[in-house]
Amino acid sequence: MLLGYAWKGLTRRRTRTVLNVAGVAISVALLVAVLAITESVRGAVRDSLGAAGADMIVQKRVKPCPFAPVKIPKDLASIPSEVVDKLAAEPGVEQASGVLELWAFYEGHPTVVTGMDPDMKQLGPVRLAESDEDEKCCAIVEGRYLVRPDDYHAMITTGYAEAIHARLGDKIPLGPLHEFEVVGMVDLGETARVASAEAFIPLKTAQDMLGQGEIVDTIFLAVEDTRYAEAITTAAGHLIGDKVSITTATQVDAGTAALARVNQLALLGVAVIALAFVLLLVVLGAVSSVTTRTDEVGLMKALGWRDREVGRLFLLETVIGGLLGGIIGCVVGWLVAAAYGNIARLQLPDALSSYPPCATTAPPLSLPLTIHPSAFVFAAAMLLALAMGSLAGLAAARRAALLDPARALRRL
Repeated sequence: MLLGYAWKGLTRRRTRTVLNVAGVAISVALLVAVLAITESVRGAVRDSLGAAGADMIVQKRVKPCPFAPVKIPKDLASIPSEVVDKLAAEPGVEQASGVLELWAFYEGHPTVVTGMDPDMKQLGPVRLAESDEDEKCCAIVEGRYLVRPDDYHAMITTGYAEAIHARLGDKIPLGPLHEFEVVGMVDLGETARVASAEAFIPLKTAQDMLGQGEIVDTIFLAVEDTRYAEAITTAAGHLIGDKVSITTATQVDAGTAALARVNQLALLGVAVIALAFVLLLVVLGAVSSVTTRTDEVGLMKALGWRDREVGRLFLLETVIGGLLGGIIGCVVGWLVAAAYGNIARLQLPDALSSYPPCATTAPPLSLPLTIHPSAFVFAAAMLLALAMGSLAGLAAARRAALLDPARALRRL
C-alpha cells in the first residue's frame, strides 16, 4: 500500500519528479562516462605492452647516429646480448627476450626490420598465442613462424605485403646486400605495439646485417609481480648505464594521451560538483514538497498515520526517484562513453615507435578504446543514486514528522 501511495505521489507531481530524476540521471551519467573512459584508456595502454606479452621494455637512448645503409633507428643504442641473460636471472623475472630493431635502406627507402629470437614465441613484438582465447597476440594469417634454421627468411606484416605487392615465397630486399624469402604473413591488428616492424627476421641475421656483434636494442621482460619492478629497474640501470630507458604500462599511461587524462580529471571534477549540486537540489526539493503538501500530511495524520509512516512515504518517493535517475544515468553514461571511444584518437608517444617518417606503412601507435560495461561502475552509480534519494527522503521525513496536524487541518 505504501508503495502505491508513493508512486501516486510521484506521478501527480510530474514536473517536480521529472526535474529530480533528470538531475540525478545527469550527474550519474557524467560519473559513469568518466569512469568508463578512464578504464578504457588504461586498458588500451596495458594492451600496448600486453600485445608483446611483456610487463617492462628496456632500451638505451643516445643521440641519433648518422645515416648508414643498415642502422639502429632514431635514438636507440646497442645493448650487449649478455645483458638479456643477466636480466633473465634477476629475481621476479619470468622471461627476457632481446630484439634488434633496424632501418634497412634499399635504393634510398627504409624498411623497418626487427631481428628476433625464433625460440621466443610468447614474448616479443610478434608473439604467438598460448591459447585460443588469447586475443592480444599476432595472427599468422599465411605461411609459418620463423624457426631456428632460418637465416635470410622473413615474416612481413599484411599491410607491408600489400604496400609492396609481396606474396608468400617472394624474395624482398632488406638492405643493400641481401634478399629475404617471405615465409610468413602476420596480422598485427590495430593495437599499438612497442618494437613493432614491417619485417621480422632471425636475430642472428639482423646482427650480421648491422655488423656490430651480438647486440640488441630492445629487451622485453615478463615480470612475476609488479613489486619486483623497482629492483629490476635498478638492475637494468647498473647493467646498461645512466642512459637506460624503462617503459612500463604506468609510464606509458603517464606519457600518452596527456590531454585526454586532463580532460578525464576535469570531467571527474565536474561530475563530483554536479553530484553535490544535484544532491542539494533534491534535498531542497523534497523538503519543499513537504511544505506544499502540508494539508495532505495533516489529513494523513488526522486519519491515524503515525509520524514514522508519513516519513516512510516521503522517503520511499525520493528513493524511487533516485533509482529511476540512477538507471537512466547508467544507460546514458555508458552511451556517452561508447560514443567517445568511437571518435577518440589516442596513440602511444612517438618516442616508442621505431618507424621513420618515410616508412612504407604507418607506425602502429593507435590506441583503440573499447568501452566495456562495468558491473562495478554501474553498481557504484546505483548505490550513489540510492544514497542521494535516501538523504533527501530522510530530510523530508524529518520535516513531515515536525508538522502539527491541527495547524495543517486549519489550512484546508
